[in-house]
Amino acid sequence: MSESLSKIIKGAIIISLVLVMGLCFAPQVNAATEAWSKNSSGKFVNDKGKVIKDATMKGVDVSKWQGNIDWKKVSKTDVDFAIIRCGFGDNIKNQDDAYWEKNVAGCIKYNIPFSTYLYSYAQNTTQAKSEAHHVLRLLKGRDVYFPIYYDMEEGAQAKLGKTKVGQIANAFLNTINSQGYKSGIYANLNWWNNYIPGSFSKDVAVSKWVAQWDSNLDYKGSANMWQCTSNGKVNGISGRVDLNFWFGDYNASWYKRSITVRSGITVTRPGKTRIKSIKSGHRKLTIKWKKVKNAVGYKVRYSTKKSMKKYKTKIVKGKSVTLKKLKAKKRYYVMVRPYTTTVEGKRLYAKKWSNKKSKKTKK
Repeated sequence: MSESLSKIIKGAIIISLVLVMGLCFAPQVNAATEAWSKNSSGKFVNDKGKVIKDATMKGVDVSKWQGNIDWKKVSKTDVDFAIIRCGFGDNIKNQDDAYWEKNVAGCIKYNIPFSTYLYSYAQNTTQAKSEAHHVLRLLKGRDVYFPIYYDMEEGAQAKLGKTKVGQIANAFLNTINSQGYKSGIYANLNWWNNYIPGSFSKDVAVSKWVAQWDSNLDYKGSANMWQCTSNGKVNGISGRVDLNFWFGDYNASWYKRSITVRSGITVTRPGKTRIKSIKSGHRKLTIKWKKVKNAVGYKVRYSTKKSMKKYKTKIVKGKSVTLKKLKAKKRYYVMVRPYTTTVEGKRLYAKKWSNKKSKKTKK
């Protein structure tokens, strides 16, 4: 064997030994651990395999862009919760998310805790309140199991300045809180750092959902939830989906509504009203009554019997109503009872009906 060939063989042996030793002593990667999932120790990890500190739950946020979701399949994955978009902008039906009801029904059926968010276009506090009522209309008094989030990322809002942005955010959050829900703000890291007033970052009553599509979250405040990627893959959801991690403790009862609102506002039973007048018309009666504080609506009861037997009812929002298609030249007795809404959107009525008044209809 020539000296040069001997050197080549020795070199190959040395290289082989180095490779083998490297394989033996290199850190072992759990092949079963996927990005943004749990490792063998039950800890959530990022896309680099590093543990995400304080992450306790994994969730998705979805909208019509995910199309039809197979929530049964999702329920069998490591997804713990869902934040579902209910719509965008003012309280207008054609701005409801087309898949809102379907997604809510899927989460309820397969016991996936959920809440909602609304994408904001508000330029003033009036629009912000309308956007809050957009959410409340679609919730229909349902309990949700995480805060309700206000999605603030619209370029036109950024131009308004921090003070105006803060006023808009407060108008939305306060309206949501007044109905017994918890609320929060969703925004990307740039928005949290440059467009949202610092007071919101420090306010523990405001849940903070921060979007930063990166391996780590660099938000300096105390985030409750982190949207880490828009490139997630979840069985049951076609294509890409946003993934999120909840930090710290979680208790569903913290977010469910109660008669006594956690923000300190109490739902108060309305008092008794008084019928002011009844005007007669052709087979109709127009009734007016005194407006009552805290009432959101009124139940009108009417009957041809003074005892109010075989009565009919009508629910109205204002302080008057015209009852039509009545019997001609017939005396009707009328009473009114105010109500407000409480837990689960149920009606809480005044303890007593109004005074009873009567009037004959005309021919």
